[in-house]
Amino acid sequence: MDFGLLMDPGINVAVQNISPSVTAFFTKGEFLDSMPWYFLIISLITFGLHPRYGVRLATVFGLNVGLNEAVKIAFHLPRPYWVSAAVKAFSAHSSFGFPSGAAMSGAVMYGYIAVTVRRYWAFITCVTLFLVTGMVRIFSGIHFLFDILGGWLIGLLLLAGFLLAAPKAEEYARRLSRPARLLLFALVAAVPILLVFPAWLSLGSWQVPGPWIELARQQTGSVIHPDCIQYAWGACGIIFGSLFGYEYLGTRGGWSPPADLKRRAAVVIGGTLSVLLVNAAIPNVWVFLGIAALIPQLATFLSMAVVTFWLVAGVPSVAAKSGFT
Repeated sequence: MDFGLLMDPGINVAVQNISPSVTAFFTKGEFLDSMPWYFLIISLITFGLHPRYGVRLATVFGLNVGLNEAVKIAFHLPRPYWVSAAVKAFSAHSSFGFPSGAAMSGAVMYGYIAVTVRRYWAFITCVTLFLVTGMVRIFSGIHFLFDILGGWLIGLLLLAGFLLAAPKAEEYARRLSRPARLLLFALVAAVPILLVFPAWLSLGSWQVPGPWIELARQQTGSVIHPDCIQYAWGACGIIFGSLFGYEYLGTRGGWSPPADLKRRAAVVIGGTLSVLLVNAAIPNVWVFLGIAALIPQLATFLSMAVVTFWLVAGVPSVAAKSGFT
């Protein structure tokens, strides 16, 4: 499959050779596509604005991760450093290249925040992060321009669909009995794996080309396994934990951020730090219990579900009990 200039590794080589300092600057931005960064953003929205905005952002982010992996597997296209030794890889990635997950996530998350906050400073910040995230992936040698543009387009389309459908979906869910609503939440949480599994089956007997594997190993020392499901289980956990967490929070009377800015800042800082700590620590629990070795998919699902449940329900509940309302 030839996409011409859009999949020309020469673009990556050219930008990497603009200036060593420029390349070093942009490659340090790879943290912009990491779970701690995404949990940081969701926490700021949840504790700074309201949990209802946080649960919506977490839900669309989880759907985004599942859709991204499904499209990656369906197209099964390489990354630049898998096909060109001239492209320097600044990190190892085992998933397929198109569409860029960082670009899709940026379109969804920053787009959602810009639409929700509706302040000029928020818009400028989101656009800056949106563009910089894409540039980081080009400079790092892990995405073609085609991957970035495709990720932005698919992410924005997903966000538009979510913003149109979410109000009606929420209204429908409120009319349901609690058992029926919980069942609906479970079905929504299953969407990522329902998207990815058919795409994975469509690979059939297709195998990752040997030259891709060898060049990726030479560049990073890591062996790639892009033809397996890697992220959908975690995406399911993100949606499950956030939706069930918001339901639980509702049974406890809900919570709104304090009107006093100092008290609100205390919740934002303390709550966000606790979320990042839980995210770092919880995988060790499944390792200790043996779940990570026995059923790694379950461990991934549980990790994300616990973190998002704590984010959406745990921190607000503790804040409410502590008088931070």
